[in-house]
Amino acid sequence: LKGRKPVTGYIDGCFDIMHSGHYNAIRQAKSFCDVLVVGVHSDKEIEENKAVPVMRQSERYALLEHIKWIGQILHDVPYSPQLATLERGNCDFCIHGDDMPVNAQ
Repeated sequence: LKGRKPVTGYIDGCFDIMHSGHYNAIRQAKSFCDVLVVGVHSDKEIEENKAVPVMRQSERYALLEHIKWIGQILHDVPYSPQLATLERGNCDFCIHGDDMPVNAQ
């Protein structure tokens, strides 16, 4: 990092009922950057785009605080990744699986 700006990546999700797939996605995302910003959706956003979440947003937000690969958490992010969200986190790029939502409600 000496002499260069840290590369910042972004990944988001519901992170409801965390499992090995969630942890693995976050771990792999971190391997692409120096700092990983993780966006987490609110209960309202999840309910409007998927289903009622099992865990409350306060529980999901708190759980992410303990994951070593996460450098920063953005709460209540839109379900479809937006440039404004990346700018909010000073992110250089977005990391997502093959199921990236577009034009969510």
